[in-house]
Amino acid sequence: MANTGLLICSNPFRLLRIFPQIQRDVQSTLYVHFFPIPMPDKKTVRHRFMMIDAYKNLSPMNVDVRILLSGLKGKLDSQITTKRPVDVIFYDDHIKSEQLNHVMSSLSNKSPNCKTVFVTPNETCSSNDTKENNQYNEMDNELYESVVLGGTFDRLHKGHKILLSTAALKCTKKLTVGVTDISMLNSKKLKELIEPCKTRISNVECFLKDIDPTLEYEVLPIYDIYGPTIHDPTFQMIILSEETVKGGELINEKRVQAGLRPLDLLPVPLLEEDKSTSDCCEEEEEKISSSNYRMRLLGTLLKPPQPNTNIPPSPYIIGLTGGIASGKSSIANYLKDLGAFVINADTLAHRLYDINQPAYQNVIDVFGPSILTTNNEVDRKKLGAIVFNNKDKLEQLNTIIWPLILQRVKSIIQSTKGHDVVVLEAAVLLSANWQYHCHEIWVSIIPPNEATIRLQERNNLSEKQALDRINSQPSNCEYVKNANVLFSTLWSCNFTRIQIKRAWNSLMSRISSTH
Repeated sequence: MANTGLLICSNPFRLLRIFPQIQRDVQSTLYVHFFPIPMPDKKTVRHRFMMIDAYKNLSPMNVDVRILLSGLKGKLDSQITTKRPVDVIFYDDHIKSEQLNHVMSSLSNKSPNCKTVFVTPNETCSSNDTKENNQYNEMDNELYESVVLGGTFDRLHKGHKILLSTAALKCTKKLTVGVTDISMLNSKKLKELIEPCKTRISNVECFLKDIDPTLEYEVLPIYDIYGPTIHDPTFQMIILSEETVKGGELINEKRVQAGLRPLDLLPVPLLEEDKSTSDCCEEEEEKISSSNYRMRLLGTLLKPPQPNTNIPPSPYIIGLTGGIASGKSSIANYLKDLGAFVINADTLAHRLYDINQPAYQNVIDVFGPSILTTNNEVDRKKLGAIVFNNKDKLEQLNTIIWPLILQRVKSIIQSTKGHDVVVLEAAVLLSANWQYHCHEIWVSIIPPNEATIRLQERNNLSEKQALDRINSQPSNCEYVKNANVLFSTLWSCNFTRIQIKRAWNSLMSRISSTH
């Protein structure tokens, strides 16, 4: 199997007939190169943009499709440049021998053993792309020296590629792309999984330079919806998605107020998500979006666990943690049903406060007899009111309790028989540095506002009391940074079970491969 392929194509409507024949032969990247289209034919100029629709069907999850724009812009460049070395060139019976020879000689980045492969199109393949598409019939044929667009561009998908490619096709000189900074992403689903701004900027820049190296690019972070659009007089057109047209209108209002010419707006239609694939769920958005891709990461291995020589290889210990009210206990119960032995650190901690238990007298000595009930038992609500409002007091309590809990956990694990997997459910896992006593860390997160609502309802707390408890813990970002596997119980119980089953099956595969 080749790592990178280049498909030579004569027109966009043949792509779907060719692609099924080659998609199993390319592992990583597939470039598509069109031979130049005659520019006087306005219909074929429309087809330059209709070709972008090919991304809708030519982007399976495991192949990065990149359609080179030189041929679509009517340029027969002396060189065909790609960022990644091409291992194999695919062509069909519509490509003449001189065209194939031209590609072979002008391809500047190919592997030493690059070969050519003839592909017989699948003529029985039904495709909407073989039908006339009127979507771009009214497309303005005008090109612009300076084009601008903006977006989050997390984990570049085919919707992003269409947006960026459309912008590059409309541009003749300089393309400016604003990439939203982390400060603008608070409302995004699973924002903790969004790639760093620098990574997203780099990915956008690399993609654009790959598909059209002839343009000048400026890819920069933006900190509001306007970015440089309301100050730069050179901008002429802005590319938008259908759902951000209102933002384009606001930009033009600001430009007019500043004495600048309003930008021409070009909205690009949204793509519908294909929910027939096995990794999709009902909770996903109807459109193709990065949010959907982030949801599909839940329950998968985000980063491989590092070998832990501090503990025996068996039983395999999963540290399950996350913020308060994030659904850890629900996840633990599902894992128990799947065969895991579950240890709840909170339950162990509660028992340690009992009379004649190790923590009882130490806690009274530090916090005084006012925390006791009339029966001389530790009133955890009174104790909680003290420690969750005072960081130093909380640290004092943790110094007493944490070592005792860990001692009990180790004793239980040593006496556990007949279970290959032990799950240690502990909200304080990271704060107490117990991750060093686990093989993997599994984390559950929900947005802070949802945690506040759940905590108020569950514990009958005021909003301030709930926030105090949430703020006394690590942030979601800190949890995610330490997670091998991530869950979120924000959606339906069924989707939570899907995540857990996905994680469990992967775990069983990893454990079996090491034995």
